[in-house]
Amino acid sequence: MLKICYAEEFDRDFIRWTKHLLGPFLSDGRIKVVQKWRRPDLMLASIWRPHRFPHQVPVVLVSNESWHLYPPQVPLNCYRAVLGIYPPPPCLWGDQASPKFPFISFPYEAVHFDVPLDRLLERRITRLGAAKRNFCCFVVSNTQGDLAGRRIELFGEVNEYRRVDSAGSVLNNTGYRAPRDAAFLDWIAQYKFMISVENSNVPGYVTEKALQASLAGTVPIYLGGGKELFNKEAIVDVSASDYLSEIKRLDHDPIDYAHVQRRELYCAQPTLRQFEEAFAREFLH
Repeated sequence: MLKICYAEEFDRDFIRWTKHLLGPFLSDGRIKVVQKWRRPDLMLASIWRPHRFPHQVPVVLVSNESWHLYPPQVPLNCYRAVLGIYPPPPCLWGDQASPKFPFISFPYEAVHFDVPLDRLLERRITRLGAAKRNFCCFVVSNTQGDLAGRRIELFGEVNEYRRVDSAGSVLNNTGYRAPRDAAFLDWIAQYKFMISVENSNVPGYVTEKALQASLAGTVPIYLGGGKELFNKEAIVDVSASDYLSEIKRLDHDPIDYAHVQRRELYCAQPTLRQFEEAFAREFLH
């Protein structure tokens, strides 16, 4: 049995979503969460806070953020392993030409939603078949980031073609706020498109925005630094000069719309099983 502890023992969000990753190991007793003073074999630390390296306890760094926007406090080679959505750039590892310890990737949807991944994927199939009674939605409350202004402009450009329902605090025209959690995906599923613009246009920076649309069976109208990670046939790319023409074309062509709608969002997305197998090989001999 592997005993693990958390660098931030009171960070409930971090503990909750890492337990989504380690669920099978916790269920079958191969991993047990203990407090720091109970002689753990491993410590999990998040990218967001400074942390100490306890004597003789290896530390695993975990991030679900952009390595550019949220770089580590120390070189990555100081850690026993690194867990993240996509590999960090070589410059973050330290002086060595190659990583000293392994990087293990995991699917973002496995940690962002408080719903088991297999259930999310099953529900996506159901939502793909939902009636698309409305054209496009827009749910924004954050006005920070270098893409904040472009996001507002984009709303106006698409809304000029057909009404866009805004159910966030920004440009709200529905008179209500969109629901949260799993109910949010059901709400999105009634729309053909969703404006999904990142806060920042940093290479490799991905948040939940396009993923929410995809899991709801809705086509993301996307702009941001995560474009290279996505299947170009699963999104409407706002950086293309003819993006509005593409929206109009798909809006009037149900067959082509269905093809785009059903595409997997990521070009090469790790599965939860792949994560579990890699973690087990590294730590559960």
